[in-house]
Amino acid sequence: MFAKLRTAKYMKTQASPNEAVVEFAGNVQRMARVHHHGLRNRPLRGAKEVPYSERPLLGVNKADKHLIAEIIVSHLS
Repeated sequence: MFAKLRTAKYMKTQASPNEAVVEFAGNVQRMARVHHHGLRNRPLRGAKEVPYSERPLLGVNKADKHLIAEIIVSHLS
């Protein structure tokens, strides 16, 4: 369902000397957030809100976050 979201058409980038950001563009960002976090949304204008099940779009789990934090801390020390 979300295979096309990986394409550059649906992504926008921003960069500065201190950071780089890659995010979904426009309305795709809202749709991705609703599905990723399992929120409620209206599928059509004027329709009743529908609860969506959580479908993580990013494959980062707690172990990955812990590993990333360890790498950052070891790099800074």
